[in-house]
Amino acid sequence: MTVSQQVNLTQTEQDLWDQRVDELGLRFEGSPLEPLIARMYQELAQAGIDLRPPCFVANEWGCPDGLPIIGIPFYLVDPRLHGYEDEHADDLEDDERILQGLRHEAGHAVNYAYKLYTHPEWDGVFGRYDQPYHDDYHPRPFSRASVRHLPGWYAQKHPDEDFAETFAVWLTPGLNWRQKYAGWPTLAKLELVDKMMKEVGHTPPIVDPATASPDPNELAFTVGQFYTNRKAADSPPVQEIAGSLDEDLRDLFTADGIGTDAAQLLSDRRRTIMRTVSAYTGSRLYVVKAVIDTLVQRLRTLGLRAAPGKEADATIGITAMISTLVHNFLKFGTFLPA
Repeated sequence: MTVSQQVNLTQTEQDLWDQRVDELGLRFEGSPLEPLIARMYQELAQAGIDLRPPCFVANEWGCPDGLPIIGIPFYLVDPRLHGYEDEHADDLEDDERILQGLRHEAGHAVNYAYKLYTHPEWDGVFGRYDQPYHDDYHPRPFSRASVRHLPGWYAQKHPDEDFAETFAVWLTPGLNWRQKYAGWPTLAKLELVDKMMKEVGHTPPIVDPATASPDPNELAFTVGQFYTNRKAADSPPVQEIAGSLDEDLRDLFTADGIGTDAAQLLSDRRRTIMRTVSAYTGSRLYVVKAVIDTLVQRLRTLGLRAAPGKEADATIGITAMISTLVHNFLKFGTFLPA
């Protein structure tokens, strides 16, 4: 972060940290999201779908309560809020990732508008729509039974997400999904989506989006409360890591009084490592971020350094460590199983 960015963020926090989000007057008109939403609508039209699911400013991505309306996180709407997400999550979405999210949520909206989860072929292809939903799921990396759209093998999370991800791939302009997924079991899912869209694309929805509305208290919090509460809700038990891996860290960072500061080395690469580990393990980004932040602090406390010329080796080693810790958390609910 540059000095000017730090100054801007400090000013933003002073101005907005204690501001209620529902009093900020956030609107899509004139925002960076307006052309992206318009592009998503254009893609639906080009795909032969008449439905235009309304978008609203929300506390997170999603279609609430099975309604065909799309919630987009408030921090993406106003550039003044971008610094918060960048600072507190290390993961401000760019335009391409926002478009991926819009296509995914459009899949949910189409599903709910036409109640496609009641289609006679749904259960046999996607699974039971009413099965339990878990945030920390157990993906099967590299499985060909589901498409790959959002990172983290997200289609494997739940049949509802499987459909939304499949729809997003089907909708993506310029993507020859029949060729890309030829020979994959998931091709049957794409073929079913294609069939269903031909059936309902130009018909009136069963659930009219005009009759749906989000929770009026959706944004009844301050900016500071949002980030404080999200951290508290998402934080995994990283305290069990502190001090338990000191010898492993010393094995990775072996320089004695010379070399590159290990804490700085990991901190500088944290975003790439966070996104890569999340994508391949299927973990929530915040879980990986919490692990990295804990290890950075521990490396700083220990004063460890990477040996000269061995920085790449050390980075690979600690990335493997982080990936293993996150895998343990997903599988056992703890980073250091007994």
